[in-house]
Amino acid sequence: MIGGASAALTGLLFVAVSLNASRIAGHHGLRASAVQTLVLFVAPLVMAAALLAPDQADWALGAELIAIGLITSWILLGIRRVKLSLTDDDRNLIAIFNRRGPNVMVMLLFTASGIILAVGQPDGLYLLLPATLVALVSGVLNAWHFLLPPSTGGSS
Repeated sequence: MIGGASAALTGLLFVAVSLNASRIAGHHGLRASAVQTLVLFVAPLVMAAALLAPDQADWALGAELIAIGLITSWILLGIRRVKLSLTDDDRNLIAIFNRRGPNVMVMLLFTASGIILAVGQPDGLYLLLPATLVALVSGVLNAWHFLLPPSTGGSS
């Protein structure tokens, strides 16, 4: 179910980005935020695929989950570096996407789940539910903001 939801939301992200392609293409911060959202949708999809592989040893699945967590971390931290290099005006434009908490939680929970599973404790799988829910909800909020018109900066 999570894999299907992640795949569907990934497709909807492409629609949301396509509707505002000219605005997003011309702005490094918005492009980075779109990639961040894509990562938040694809990580649970890859996790679901790893869980579906039959007859895996716990240590192998744990290693896969650790890899998913570390790769997700590497990408999200790279995106954060791009966002930090933006001008103040550009950072203000993308401030709505700069929620560190969900990104850190997803990275830590995927990696911790894999570590716990790799050492022989199947209870590590329970960490995947909050990791996935945080990733999907955060990604949906980001995608929603891609659909909204840009703010004019002043109040009317």
